[in-house]
Amino acid sequence: MHFNNIPFILSLVPLIFGAIWTFSSGSSTIRKSVGLTVIGALAGGLIYIRFAIETEPSILFLTSAVLLSGFCSLLCQEDSQEASPIYASVMIVLGFGFGVLLNEAIVGRIFLCGLLGYVAYSLNQEQQKTFRTKIILLHIVFAITFALSSVFMGETSQMLAGLFLALTFLPLAPFHLPFVRTIKDAKGTLSSFWIVVWLMIGLGELKTIYSFLTAEILFVLSLLAILSAIYASLASLGQKVNSLFLASATLAHSSLIWGLLQVFTSFPKWGIPFGITLALVMGGIALAFSFVQMRYGWKTIGNLPGLLSTMPRLGVVIVLLVSFALFLPLFPAYSGLGLMPTIETQDVGVIMISLLFSVVWLGGGWYFIKMLHQTAFGEARTDVPYFDLGPKEVFSISVLLLAAAYSGITL
Repeated sequence: MHFNNIPFILSLVPLIFGAIWTFSSGSSTIRKSVGLTVIGALAGGLIYIRFAIETEPSILFLTSAVLLSGFCSLLCQEDSQEASPIYASVMIVLGFGFGVLLNEAIVGRIFLCGLLGYVAYSLNQEQQKTFRTKIILLHIVFAITFALSSVFMGETSQMLAGLFLALTFLPLAPFHLPFVRTIKDAKGTLSSFWIVVWLMIGLGELKTIYSFLTAEILFVLSLLAILSAIYASLASLGQKVNSLFLASATLAHSSLIWGLLQVFTSFPKWGIPFGITLALVMGGIALAFSFVQMRYGWKTIGNLPGLLSTMPRLGVVIVLLVSFALFLPLFPAYSGLGLMPTIETQDVGVIMISLLFSVVWLGGGWYFIKMLHQTAFGEARTDVPYFDLGPKEVFSISVLLLAAAYSGITL
């Protein structure tokens, strides 16, 4: 078998299982076991690629984050008849995500179009399509067109097409609508997985076009990043639905990456580790919210206060995740400043750093603490039976937290 076929085969395996499960019925318990086995095999395949094929380490880190998130999402999803479609979706998204990240040129673009087509297909299932839905579908059509045509374009056109895709998957307003809608519509633990896959693809796209971005483009992106951070921070404050809250918070923090591109050089060395940390932390919070949703069916923040006293394991998990999220802006600053020559750190980008940190950090402190007060603290309800986290749920959150810390501090 030729080495170049291995990434393609690894991407195809979960896709096949996901497609079969979508159009067939079967035991959810068996599907979970098979899915976890496939993820174990994919992990072995990544290790093989690491030593047998010349692959950039950053791509392997992005793919490993996708695999880890997929494992946690499958492991924590409750076994039920309603879980079977979620298992199928996890495998399909996993396969497309692997295909985009591990394959180059036209093959990778085909997998990207497949992922976008899957998002459009899910949206198209709605009985009544709103104007917002039509805008999102149009956005996806443009993204698919750019993804396919970019392979045959000149260098400048390829950069612009790649920039559009990067702004879509590493979301920045006003290119954020497909991301927000995908997270909003995701069921169960799938929302956590979508956050990680979406951002990993965005980081990969930005890495590809980073060297072609001119000073003028970087300046425009930095201004857009500030506006996006302000919009997303305000949107987070007004959100009661947990999925929309997390989508807005992720949008606010991803603006840090775009805004600091003009300030810190060597994006792959600081931006990719921070992006992985951001995705895993937000994915961890989404996973914690999904535990509440699976138990009670609630998607509204504040419906279940007093978790620290009634469900101490879940309460501690939420406190740890939110505490980590509050300090997220420190990670790109720490990594980026460490890579800059000393002579430049005194006067380059001071205004940009100050503005972004004021908006993202102070805004994040506001809406995250507000969310924490509504969930972990307060008076517990007497009309609700509380069921704390089990070992596999605590394990999954712990793994995501440790991986996020490793990416932010070590990589």
